[in-house]
Amino acid sequence: MRRFQDPLPFDDLSHDDALVLLEVIRELAHLRELEDIMALVRRAARQLSGADGVTFVLREGDYVHYADEEAITPLWKGRRFPIQACISGWVVVNRTAAVIEDIYADERIPHDAYRPTFVKSLAMVPIRRADPIGAIGAYWAKHRLPGAREVALLQALADSTAVAVENGRLYAAERAARQAAESATRLRQELLAMVSHDLRNPLGVITMTTSLLAPLLAPLNGRARNHLDTINRSVLRMDRLIHDLLDFAAIEGGAFRLAPVPLAITTLMEQAAELGPLAHERGIGLELRPPTRDIAVRCDPDRIHQVFSNLVGNAVRFTPAGGVIQLAATPRENQVEMSVSDTGAGIAPEVLPVLFDRFQRPPARVPGSGVGLGLCITRGIIEAHGGKLQVMSELGRGTTFTFTLPMA
Repeated sequence: MRRFQDPLPFDDLSHDDALVLLEVIRELAHLRELEDIMALVRRAARQLSGADGVTFVLREGDYVHYADEEAITPLWKGRRFPIQACISGWVVVNRTAAVIEDIYADERIPHDAYRPTFVKSLAMVPIRRADPIGAIGAYWAKHRLPGAREVALLQALADSTAVAVENGRLYAAERAARQAAESATRLRQELLAMVSHDLRNPLGVITMTTSLLAPLLAPLNGRARNHLDTINRSVLRMDRLIHDLLDFAAIEGGAFRLAPVPLAITTLMEQAAELGPLAHERGIGLELRPPTRDIAVRCDPDRIHQVFSNLVGNAVRFTPAGGVIQLAATPRENQVEMSVSDTGAGIAPEVLPVLFDRFQRPPARVPGSGVGLGLCITRGIIEAHGGKLQVMSELGRGTTFTFTLPMA
């Protein structure tokens, strides 16, 4: 048995050899499926070496798997052998090429496995010499000693194959992870949509029933009326939660739709001022600071009102009586920066990184952390407009949320 030391010589390679090898390497760079890689390599290896057969061997722990082949008659495709019991395993373990002129004169060859085949001579090279992941074998039906040219070509092909196989494995792992994530997301979206739809039916029944009860309870005492008002408030809250679930499912699934129109900033801020009573009930001031000149943005008015409702609602929850909430608008090149600032408790620094995260929510009791999906949906609405939502906060001094909208 002849053993080749690195580096393998390339002096005997012809111009045609180099062109064929270059073309194969170029094709390998675009392949991601292992089956495609093996098909290209087995054809190229046989063409470059002039062999009567070629095998593509992959290491699987303590075994070698003859994963593919191209030969004049069948060899060992699909079979596995202990790594210590065959020449491909020897090449993988020793990280070097092997050339055998007479396979039956070498004790490392499993003669019984070769007798049913045409093989008399072979050359075997490792796929990735530093840490082999397999081997490429070339076989001849007549006794011959493969020269430096054949081995050099096979090794160059094997080195390029190693990169393609690793890329293919990374691609397969990434694809599997992506499919699993997409499947989980799709299941979550379907569940949210189904649950939201099913919840609306009993809510509709409750709403209709309370509307029928209202005239009957009017002559009764105040306690009955209070109970009815509590039911109505709870129904409204549940309806808002269902809308949040549907919005969240749409944002997650990429199905969130807007109806953008040109709208003056002053009009947008006047709509936001409708939230004033919510703040005044808690003894909190609501100030508007429109831009010095009126400009228009392109937005979905209902969705931006939903943004203001979420942000102002959070500010009201965590701003003490006597505090101030300020809504401002500032032109920035081709965008308008809107902000909602408060003088409330502020947000802890460790909470800020996960404040908008859909799946890593901060503790519900943390001031400024938002409620449920509100901030996730708010960010989804702004990003659907092509803008960006950001937050700055300081404990004990307040919080400022800013978002951008495109100018009309």
